Amino acid sequence: MKDQIKTKFIEVYKMTISNKEIEDDVDLFGPESPYGLDSMDVLIFINEIKKEFNLKYNHINTDSFKTVNNIVEFINSQKSNQVI
Repeated sequence: MKDQIKTKFIEVYKMTISNKEIEDDVDLFGPESPYGLDSMDVLIFINEIKKEFNLKYNHINTDSFKTVNNIVEFINSQKSNQVI
């Protein structure tokens, strides 16, 4: 799942880096991010992840998308809460 998230991140922001260059616990967005992405960028990525993983939710805390590890945790929690 982490590689899938990293690939989507690179694709959405048209980066010229590899999955291996994205550390799992480094901020993807905000002032601590090495990628120069801000709060508007995180909203775009949230929508892309929602589509990629077929998630259904109404409200989200953007802190859930701070790092790759946070995103994996969020997706797993959403998947376990969805009724099939």
